[in-house]
Amino acid sequence: MSLVQSERKKAWAPRSRRGCYTCRSRRIKCDEHLPVCNKCLASDRACRYPALRLDRDEPRELPTLASKAALHQREPPDWNLAQGMLFFATVLVPMYERGQVATTSYRKQFPSQPHISHFFFPTGFLMMVTSHRIKMVCAERGVPVERGQGLGIEHLWRSFFGYMALALENLNRHILARSPAWYVINRTVDLLANELHIVDSLWRSHLRGFFAIVQLYGGVDTILKTSARLPYTAMNYCLVFTAVGNACSPVHDQIDGLYSWSEEDILSIYTHTFYFCFASPSILFLAVFRITRLRILVASGQSVDELQTTAETIAHSVHRFPTTDWTESYALPDDPLRSLLAAIFKVAAILYGLLSLPPDLARPFAGSYWDDAANDPVESARLHYRDMLLDMVWPTAKKVQLSRLSWIFAVLGVAYLDGPEDVQQRILQSLRAILRMEDVGGGAATMLKMFPLYWASGKLGWEQCYYKPCQVLC
Repeated sequence: MSLVQSERKKAWAPRSRRGCYTCRSRRIKCDEHLPVCNKCLASDRACRYPALRLDRDEPRELPTLASKAALHQREPPDWNLAQGMLFFATVLVPMYERGQVATTSYRKQFPSQPHISHFFFPTGFLMMVTSHRIKMVCAERGVPVERGQGLGIEHLWRSFFGYMALALENLNRHILARSPAWYVINRTVDLLANELHIVDSLWRSHLRGFFAIVQLYGGVDTILKTSARLPYTAMNYCLVFTAVGNACSPVHDQIDGLYSWSEEDILSIYTHTFYFCFASPSILFLAVFRITRLRILVASGQSVDELQTTAETIAHSVHRFPTTDWTESYALPDDPLRSLLAAIFKVAAILYGLLSLPPDLARPFAGSYWDDAANDPVESARLHYRDMLLDMVWPTAKKVQLSRLSWIFAVLGVAYLDGPEDVQQRILQSLRAILRMEDVGGGAATMLKMFPLYWASGKLGWEQCYYKPCQVLC
């Protein structure tokens, strides 16, 4: 035996970045066979390699950017969707159900056991989840949903608008391909629902697109008769936001597509389900639509005398509405909330007529004040009904989430132009409380911006407040 052979000693393999973790922990040389090395295979051990393995001829030090890119571990397929589903199931569904006061078809759009296979268009779902995450951050800070506020969520905004671009591309592709009406309408509502959170967004463009799509597919009746999946929920959503959006807009800047629908079309969609964001009886909802249309006819130049009978018919339908035995084709909340909602939306409809119509057409809405031939029946009725409506808000708010009364606050804000300052501050305080809620739209932010300017102007009038299109629902 030579001197060299006699002095050889067993030595541990040096630590290196090569080989599997198991061999390195055992301090033995790894043969680096993939996917399982022979040493681990022979000893029946779990073999695990690092995420990054460099070749022998690569330098040990790489440029900074390249190092970060090389060390980045890839996410599994559909990772964003899986995380979105987890957020949806554990946060969003319970959050929405907290505000429910009646069984509605809106719950059916939330799958009880979310799975990737349930989503027709995952990008739209991810857009919704990202939008809600932005909304929750803004609600926690009590600020409107608006980009560029320094909240540290710019990455969420970039993701959101990236998903929105893909959603728009998908929608346009399916419109050109004449895909089923229910699918195209639902994808339109995906875009609309997310835009409604954001201040000064393009929500009206999506609603105009919705009515164009309904017309393209033959109208309401044709869609309901021929669709394999009936898009009642999506159409109801668009209908409510359009009717209220038109009411809170100047007569020369309306979403005109709604006025191509007959009242039978409107009722066939509206009476499908109880809508908690605008929990108005169908008769009173139709009255709001009729009053807005009457404003347009006045602005178009028709004489007040010709429209007097129409105004009286609308006013009588509102005043005669029974609040104690309100019934609909869909499930309603239990009393006393059922009667409270009917009463509060009835008074709001009366005030809307008094505030938005010319004095001669508003007079029938004054009710008994008109019959008693008061000096100024419209003004007397305004003061009376605004106090009545304000007194109804707080008992109703104890039974239903405050944000469900956003239309009521939209009317009160106009009626209390010359009201006591403490009442005005109470209205603003309620809107600030709504702004901090996680499951609401952008209506509160709009009213918080509009009301102080309107009150400071000192000019009473519906369009003095809503001089531009406003989204007031929450």
